[in-house]
Amino acid sequence: MKRAEFEDIIILNTPYYRNLEKTYRDTINFTRYIDILKRVVQGDGFIEALEKKGGKELVYLGRKIFSLQEEFVTNYIQFLSDDSLVNKWEKFFERYSTQLFEIYENFVAGESNKILIFEIVNRKLLRDFLTKQTVNKPLEQRMNISERFGVVVNQLFSYIRNSLTKNIPVADALIVSSYEKIPFLPRCSHSETMKLLSRCFLEKGLPEPVFTAMIKNIMISYYVATKEKVINAINSLTYLNRDKIMEIFKSHFFFPDDDSLNEILELLKKKAFTMLESNKEKRNTVDKKIREMKQKIKETTNAIKEELMNLTENFSTEESVDNILKKLRRNLIGYGYDLRFLKNEYEEYVKKDSGLKSILNFKTSDLQKFIFKNEWDPYLILFFNTTRKIPEERLQLLIKNVMGEIKGNKTALEVMSRYKISGFLKEKYNGDAIMEKFNLIIDQVILPLVKSFLLEELIEYYPKLSGGLPSEGIRYLSEEALAGRVNLVEKEMNVMTPKKTVSPLAISHFKNLISVLIYDIRGSTFMGTKLRDAKRENEIRNYFQESMLAAVEKYGGIPIKDTGDGGIVLFAANNHDIKNKKTTELEGGSVLSAVRSGLEMVQCAKNFVQENINKYQDWFRETEERKINFEGATYATLPPSYQSIFQIGVGIASGAYPKEVYLDKNAFGELDLTGMLVREANFYSKVKAKSKSTVICDDATVYNLLLNVNKFSFLSETGLRIDPLLLDIEQGLEYWINQKVARRGFILDLYKIFVTQLGQEVSRPGSLKIMLGIFDIEIDETGEIKDGKGGRGKFLFEVSSEAVK
Repeated sequence: MKRAEFEDIIILNTPYYRNLEKTYRDTINFTRYIDILKRVVQGDGFIEALEKKGGKELVYLGRKIFSLQEEFVTNYIQFLSDDSLVNKWEKFFERYSTQLFEIYENFVAGESNKILIFEIVNRKLLRDFLTKQTVNKPLEQRMNISERFGVVVNQLFSYIRNSLTKNIPVADALIVSSYEKIPFLPRCSHSETMKLLSRCFLEKGLPEPVFTAMIKNIMISYYVATKEKVINAINSLTYLNRDKIMEIFKSHFFFPDDDSLNEILELLKKKAFTMLESNKEKRNTVDKKIREMKQKIKETTNAIKEELMNLTENFSTEESVDNILKKLRRNLIGYGYDLRFLKNEYEEYVKKDSGLKSILNFKTSDLQKFIFKNEWDPYLILFFNTTRKIPEERLQLLIKNVMGEIKGNKTALEVMSRYKISGFLKEKYNGDAIMEKFNLIIDQVILPLVKSFLLEELIEYYPKLSGGLPSEGIRYLSEEALAGRVNLVEKEMNVMTPKKTVSPLAISHFKNLISVLIYDIRGSTFMGTKLRDAKRENEIRNYFQESMLAAVEKYGGIPIKDTGDGGIVLFAANNHDIKNKKTTELEGGSVLSAVRSGLEMVQCAKNFVQENINKYQDWFRETEERKINFEGATYATLPPSYQSIFQIGVGIASGAYPKEVYLDKNAFGELDLTGMLVREANFYSKVKAKSKSTVICDDATVYNLLLNVNKFSFLSETGLRIDPLLLDIEQGLEYWINQKVARRGFILDLYKIFVTQLGQEVSRPGSLKIMLGIFDIEIDETGEIKDGKGGRGKFLFEVSSEAVK
């Protein structure tokens, strides 16, 4: 497997990508609709194939197919309104059917399921064009168009399908039993749809008002429950709130009766109570940490106050005072950020408490609000209710009440007169015969209609006729197309699919990691040579180190060791407990704080020079023949050797505890880090670049970032020059495909962090192989990357606040 292939697999598992998938494959509604279709049409291979996708099937349509289908709808509507255009229509239809067949044949390419996908998506496109062109037409005219349109569309697709299936076995029973049984309806409201089908209802033996009234009556008295699935989904939740409950209800075809609803309610309350107790313990723990932190702030402030008084009374140099003041500032900022983090964490628990308490106060009426219904759900209930029956007395009353609606319709009255029979003292209707016709309409009209609508809910086409697609949607579509997960009509693409798979465990390995950050102060030897004063050298170095530590502690880093010309820092999710000496066991999490800290350290190093350049005249007494005038100097005008004095190299290595990094007391009784991450981070910190500080990290760090941030994009030369918001969908597809293929790194958009694949300036350090360019790699079950010979390998990246050229 190539590095880029493994990165692509990581990308698919990022929360950002999952959210895009949830939006553009509409995974929640897909789960709902696929479950319904499986129950309505059992054992259908096409439905089973769609289910494996986990979300809507996506189809990209080219310009030609759009133009053809729009012409088709326009020409046929014109022909229906003017029979004299028959020659024009026939001439167009001959050209249209030939071109459509060619596109159809090229798209299918011998795959049976693609025959059905193409037909469904084109019917969906035609329906949208028909809706657009008939929206303002009278009901009677729309009814005629729908019926005539259905005949010609069914004949067209039946011919093409049968022609293509001569050499390709395909199970088209689902198409035949749905679309070919009904008129081709435009999109409209439920009530309008019933009106458009009124002729079908009459032909089957019932006026539309009677049929509609009977449906409403059955809906009131019947529920379908997928209770067990809902219960299992609730039990699997690790966090409970209103949104989670609503999502579960929405993704299931769930219409509970009172007993089922009460059972769900009790389960929710029980789970909320358990979570509330657990939440309380966690909140109290955080509250204790806040109190301890406040006490620590007081103690530190008092200690530094005493130290400042002693320094003032025994004054030696300005740097010593500046150093203490910087230390005070650094401690206060570090504590301030830690305290803010803890307070935010506490507020989150308070917020969760409030949500859980509201669930404890839920009533069944509150849950009813979460039950999602679209306008076709009532008809789906009819399918699952095989014993559709209305009590005789209620049916007679219902018919009596609805007869007023059809009194002006002679045909409808004649139909109803056939059901009249003699009753005791009064005339009534044959209830059994009416129920028989009702069930016939359900099976022969409503079931095919809803099946066709459900099929179209499982497949989506782009570009949308209804409007543009956001840039993120185009990006998702392009990435899916590149991976071979989008059906392309009239468009060819070199699909990039991984040759091998990676276990979910190997991916999850990168989700929660510990980071070791090691920084190296450049030019420290040169500084010592020029200073010629060990005490002054120590004061200046400590003064600089305070700037570094301020950036470290701001992001929750734990300083482990001052190495003289740098330092070792630990980043772990449980940094507060480690700082307070409550544990030495390390918990993994997001390593974003380590990366942000490294970047701020680079900026602090640059600021240090700018802020102290006026002191260089005193610090560095030039002994060379060439004198340097430091007065009025800027960083840019300093000689290279002086520019490099306070440049730093930051190395960040991330991995798992305790295999790759271990924290414990050393022989001197001080906390110390050991393990591969320490050696690797130290090596990365030595990587040099001309005239600048560097932050170098390994692949594990980058993969962790991708798996934990809410948004990222690809870093490439093209992407830095072009604004994707200015592109249409076709241009946008090409843009994002090129972005992914030609990427040399990533951009963490929300943090303006650029992560660039490292160039050829790294060599092999001992047993660790630094892999540059394209390599075959293996990923073991623990997520460790191995080179072709099974040795430990790493890909390196440079992190910066701007794109690295």
